[in-house]
Amino acid sequence: MSLALANCFIAPCALALLVVTVLAPPLRAEPPTHAEWELTFQDEFNGSGVDWKVWESENGPRGAAKIEGRWPENNVVKDGILYQITKKEKPPRGGRDWSAAHIWTREFTQQYGYFEARMRYGRYLNNAFWLVRPRGKKFPDPPHFEIDINEGHMPREMAMTLHFYIQPEGETLADLHSSSRRWDAPVDLDKDFHLYAVEWNEREVIWYFDGKPVRCLKNPICHAPADVRLSTVIMPKQLERDGVSLDTVDGVSMAVDWVRVYRKKQDLHPPKLPPLEVYNVPKIVERPRQVADAGKKTELFREDFESVAPGALPPSWEVGNGKPAVVADTASGAKKSLALKNKVLKLNPDAYVFRLFDTPVKDRLEVEFDYYTPVQQPGLLVVTLGNFDKTNADKRKLSYYTGDVGAYIHWMQTFLCFHAEPEKWVRFARWKQAVWNHARFVLDVGKGVFDYHAGPDATEFKGGGVFRHRQKAAHGIGLRHHGVVGSVYLDNIVVRALTAE
Repeated sequence: MSLALANCFIAPCALALLVVTVLAPPLRAEPPTHAEWELTFQDEFNGSGVDWKVWESENGPRGAAKIEGRWPENNVVKDGILYQITKKEKPPRGGRDWSAAHIWTREFTQQYGYFEARMRYGRYLNNAFWLVRPRGKKFPDPPHFEIDINEGHMPREMAMTLHFYIQPEGETLADLHSSSRRWDAPVDLDKDFHLYAVEWNEREVIWYFDGKPVRCLKNPICHAPADVRLSTVIMPKQLERDGVSLDTVDGVSMAVDWVRVYRKKQDLHPPKLPPLEVYNVPKIVERPRQVADAGKKTELFREDFESVAPGALPPSWEVGNGKPAVVADTASGAKKSLALKNKVLKLNPDAYVFRLFDTPVKDRLEVEFDYYTPVQQPGLLVVTLGNFDKTNADKRKLSYYTGDVGAYIHWMQTFLCFHAEPEKWVRFARWKQAVWNHARFVLDVGKGVFDYHAGPDATEFKGGGVFRHRQKAAHGIGLRHHGVVGSVYLDNIVVRALTAE
């Protein structure tokens, strides 16, 4: 599609926007006027199909927790428009009942510039236009980052996000950091085409909607070439929220008129931008020891799962949610077996198991265990339970977060975090990924604080935190997979009450 023809299509969209936002200027299908630019890449989708010399496609099912695959055939070009079509696969394809689309530039990459697409949302889809500096064979060296120019959700939501990795000194794996802002457009974005763009330079990342800057973020590390991507994902939670059948998205598509990329030649005058946002990389909050772990120790229970039949739970352990179960521990992928012929507790995403104490603990508590939790993903959540009615199905399912919420400790990426009302999630220690770890938490229920010890014999003090709320007594412990992918494994759990000699 020529630039002149593209502008003809934009004019009605501008008129519609004028009705909603009085005195809005016409849409500009060109880069911002504060600089001089040169066109470095464009695809107007004027052919009979996707130019596979320019684009590469995902070709298979997504992760285990996803409902769709993404295939080249889901990218259809018709009348100068790329349609990324969502389909119900009959029969299932690649083990998935549904399919969507994902393409990226095969050879083209660029560092800095203005990246723009003219798009129309598909309902109940994650409509994405993004830039990626991926990790892997193509870009083995850092920095690695992702600039989500738009992740659009119906009817008006536009998510503008930067994901990037920082590798701490002495660590073998990098930490993922994200800075996101959600913004609502003044019109339903599945009704017509709109312009989505980002200006990326050595100082800032600036997001645009219909030619207007709507977010400005200081550039933390994004100083390397990135490729250009278009993709869709089905949003089941939005469908559930609106009481709409999943079959509604069969045939729904994100439509893309064109993609254009520019490189800045020179600045002409200072731009008018939103206030500059600065993302500060979170750091570990260090605390001294808070809980004395000396005194009389009374073992409340010990569980190595060896006497439990696979698929079951030990006596006195109860299901809160999902299907927590004991399994035979075998090596698989990056995960090594903890011990030969060993059984472990396995938690899939959202699986939750708890064990109540015979007598609530009001003083100090020691919780010790081995664990394995997924790499670079939210994983295990360990909590001390308040008093709740376990005959109530809803309270049972949410008992990790009902009553007096005590210690609330979560494995997030490579950090251990606690959640407290005034501070939200706070990092207090690191943990090793893709290996079995040994942990020991010593908690003072009355004071509402805890310490964390690690190492082979769990004697190395690593940090600590506070309870979410002051707990009158700990009635039990809960273990939950608080992430969305992978499995959490636990073994050799020992819980003791501590009292003064």
